[in-house]
Amino acid sequence: MLKETALKYLGYGNQEPSIEISNLLDECIEEIKKVSDPKVTVQKFHLERNPLRIAETGDEIKGKQMEELLEGCEECLLIGCTLGIAMERKIKFYSKLNMTKSMIMDAAASAYLEQFCDDYEMGLGYSDRTYRACPGYGDFPLEFNKRIAAILDISKKIGVTITPNHLLIPQKSMLGLIGIGSKRQKKSCGDCVMKEDCPFRKRGQRCYETE
Repeated sequence: MLKETALKYLGYGNQEPSIEISNLLDECIEEIKKVSDPKVTVQKFHLERNPLRIAETGDEIKGKQMEELLEGCEECLLIGCTLGIAMERKIKFYSKLNMTKSMIMDAAASAYLEQFCDDYEMGLGYSDRTYRACPGYGDFPLEFNKRIAAILDISKKIGVTITPNHLLIPQKSMLGLIGIGSKRQKKSCGDCVMKEDCPFRKRGQRCYETE
């Protein structure tokens, strides 16, 4: 699954990669497993409505997509994860030597981060959880990264900082929100505010697993 996700990020739809690209991707995945140093922090909070917000902090959760996702949820998890600075340095290292390998390493690292987070969430034992929503996707404002970063104290706990533009350093890091109390674990194109401009749909793909 990791390899398939990385190929999706690289823009491969129904087209099979060349043997050279496939082998290089395998090589990158093995290197990522050795180089990455995953760290994660998670905390549970209560939700309030009108407006939708985190009860303990008062932070409003904006976006129609988030209202629909968290319908029926009384609690939520805030989660932060990173593959570490060594992973970022490795990608930058290859960008100066082999741009193709750097691009493949970048895509594979994104896929690895996503899979690590999925596996971690599965291990938390919440069967009634929604999928992980990350600021910047759909109509969930990117600015909410700043609030999650502050609430979870990610700089201290997992070594991640946030830029004035609300991006994360190291780049192979993620902040997200998961609803507790609903089983909306499957994403749907029909309800996504990005469906008309989605690059995955234009390539005949999805940004999520369909099975």
